Amino acid sequence: MLSRPVLLALPTTPATPAPPPPAVRSADVVIGALGGVGSAGSRFVLQRRPGGLVLFGELGDGGGALRHALRKADARPVLMIDQEGGAVRRVRTLGPSPARMLRDRPVVATRREFRAVGKALHRLGVDVDLAPVADVDAGGATGFRSFGSTPASAGVRVAAAIRGLRAGGVAGCVKHFPGLGTVRTNTDFGVAVDRRSRAAVTRDLAAFRPGIVAGVRCVMVSSVVVPALCDRPAVLCPDTYRRLRRMGFRGAIVTDSLDADALRRYGSPGTLAVRALQAGADSVLVTSPWSTLQAIDAIGRATRTGRLDRARLRAGAARLRALR
Repeated sequence: MLSRPVLLALPTTPATPAPPPPAVRSADVVIGALGGVGSAGSRFVLQRRPGGLVLFGELGDGGGALRHALRKADARPVLMIDQEGGAVRRVRTLGPSPARMLRDRPVVATRREFRAVGKALHRLGVDVDLAPVADVDAGGATGFRSFGSTPASAGVRVAAAIRGLRAGGVAGCVKHFPGLGTVRTNTDFGVAVDRRSRAAVTRDLAAFRPGIVAGVRCVMVSSVVVPALCDRPAVLCPDTYRRLRRMGFRGAIVTDSLDADALRRYGSPGTLAVRALQAGADSVLVTSPWSTLQAIDAIGRATRTGRLDRARLRAGAARLRALR
């Protein structure tokens, strides 16, 4: 009779615990401003190392002073700049041509000009061009910055600009979702309200879709008020962000400047930063050194008290870093 086999217990290797999620700082979701290299506030901003910086005149010397300041601060923010073309060009020696000129040329001209701009910005160390504008020109204050008076004509050039920038080595950032085409007031200088029907507003959103299909990695949300969609500025409305995600966008959603006059009645830049992140923004943009510090501090307090979810901040910071 065969004896019953003896089963020996083999030593087991304990499972390796999953690594903890990366730490996230409140500054990681802030796109701040220096107010010029060497300005009174720039040293304080660089000490906090925001996740991004929006540039104004800092590239006037070719960016040498900026690069030196960033190295000294051991900072590597995502560098962004407004280089739409025409009147909106932070680097005055670069294009592209004004949108109203490009809309009358073949679509390939848009791609070619934005590719040249992308190459030049890449050489200067820029990561993101805060362009193109996807607003449909319907006679509003920003119409001269639009590629067309219909969603189709604007959208095809938005996609061309995105592809051109990417070929040049930088990311584009389509703006100003859900659109500023009809409003008579620039949100930088006052409250802008789009009083059209939901159907009319939704129709013009189609101008953003070609940019999404073309692979844009950044969309900027505006502070326009669209009563048909929400009773608050779009940048503070959760539905704005949900709508953009439903359109298939998976990249970084950034706010337009929280220093805009259109938002003054809704709180300080710090308060607005927290509210925008709660609504669904991945990162918040401000345009002064002092607003940068306010936003970082307010986000930190909201995170410590549980008003902002740390995992959401971590995801937003990752999307912002991915724009490099």
